[in-house]
Amino acid sequence: MSHQPVIALTGATGFVGREIVRQIAKELPETSLRLLVRRPDRRALSGELTAHRIIPGSLDDPESLRRLVSGAGTVVHVAAAIGGRNAEAFDQPNVVGTRRLLDAVGEGAPGAHLIQVSSLAARHPALSCYAASKRAAEELIQTRAERYSILRPPAVYGPHDLALAPFWRLLARGWLVRLGSPDAKFSLLHVNDMAQAVVRLHRHGPLGGTVTLAGPEPVGGWRWADIAGVAAEAGNRPVRIVPIPGLALKATASGSGLWARITRQDLVMGPGKARELLHPNWVCDNLDVESALGWRPATQFRQALGTLPGWTRS
Repeated sequence: MSHQPVIALTGATGFVGREIVRQIAKELPETSLRLLVRRPDRRALSGELTAHRIIPGSLDDPESLRRLVSGAGTVVHVAAAIGGRNAEAFDQPNVVGTRRLLDAVGEGAPGAHLIQVSSLAARHPALSCYAASKRAAEELIQTRAERYSILRPPAVYGPHDLALAPFWRLLARGWLVRLGSPDAKFSLLHVNDMAQAVVRLHRHGPLGGTVTLAGPEPVGGWRWADIAGVAAEAGNRPVRIVPIPGLALKATASGSGLWARITRQDLVMGPGKARELLHPNWVCDNLDVESALGWRPATQFRQALGTLPGWTRS
């Protein structure tokens, strides 16, 4: 019988979850990874995932959650809904699912370190149903978990995030689509740095609180003009900024939200997401996590740009 330390992970098939799996397997070969996967027989799982123990199930299934976490020393909770047509569509996976996971940890792994990958959006829960659900999940963990750490990353980017490929493709061709104010500020975090923080946190142990993460960036955070400047230098061509007015974005999002309610389909770009995108300040820092873990992000946006999906040099 194996006595390897066990790390259990939800959300392993997502953009961030896959990179966390890769980094854990690379840097912690002495551990045994268990991955919660919804319908593994119907998805194309990469070899990196199939090398580990797959637990079929979801956050809706208490029995699969018990199998996932039983005897685990660390539980990394990444799974979350990022799109939905109403508050319930976010609350069921993000809040109720987190509650079920906490129940399973309490029963089968009471001493486990629960690492919650939350979102900087939780800083402003009134903006959207997504932000409100992430804050509610954090509060559940703070009140019920014995040993926990909550990470709030900003926008996470990287080479396997196909959702942003159209944005990077346009940028490579000399066009930057700007949403909202030209003075908006934001932080960025490369997915490799996100995963490294989780590995470091597993080694360190619980923080018992919430910390933000951010990548290397200009003082005061990134602005749209900064992104255009880096892209112009990297692509050796001028980059023109195409502004999308806030009113236009809100109108489009409202129409999408109405259509989603009529068709009962989930969507990412609804009114709440528009409010998030138009918020003027999504800047955070690493002071608390650097102090606790000695962790610092290593990936510069300038160097990472050439690896992003859709980016090409002509």
